[in-house]
Amino acid sequence: MAGVRTRLLQLTLPLVRSHGFTRHALAQSVLALPAPHPEPLSDTAVSALFGEGDEARRTLIEAWLDEGRKQMRHAPSRSIKDVLAARLRYNESVVDLLPEAFATLVTPEGIPFVDPRPALSHAAKVADEACNVVNDQSVGPSWYARRTSIAAIYTAAGNYTN
Repeated sequence: MAGVRTRLLQLTLPLVRSHGFTRHALAQSVLALPAPHPEPLSDTAVSALFGEGDEARRTLIEAWLDEGRKQMRHAPSRSIKDVLAARLRYNESVVDLLPEAFATLVTPEGIPFVDPRPALSHAAKVADEACNVVNDQSVGPSWYARRTSIAAIYTAAGNYTN
């Protein structure tokens, strides 16, 4: 089941541009299979594969963020500037959808406050991937300082470009 879920998430990513980070986009993913399904997934199937309610949307948003980190490896050079720019470019086609997507991530169901952990985790993962792409050899306190500063730069650049 995990393989099917992963494949459908990959097929959903291009649909985000037209359908947003929605359960509907996830339902439409089966229509892009090599042997297409005759109709979109039912809401029950979307819930079974990706989670109930907004959990399915969070699953799709996380898949989008994961793919964006993978795309960093295709930067034109191995400079931090180019790697972070590649990550920001990945979001350009859906930039108008991102505020709602990030709001969905930071306001889990049943919690009456904003949870900053998803945003901090995302920035930390981007910084770590950027350091891996440029083959950063920092160790000890320098390792943390490098990633913290890159996470802050990425977050500031993302807020500035959005």
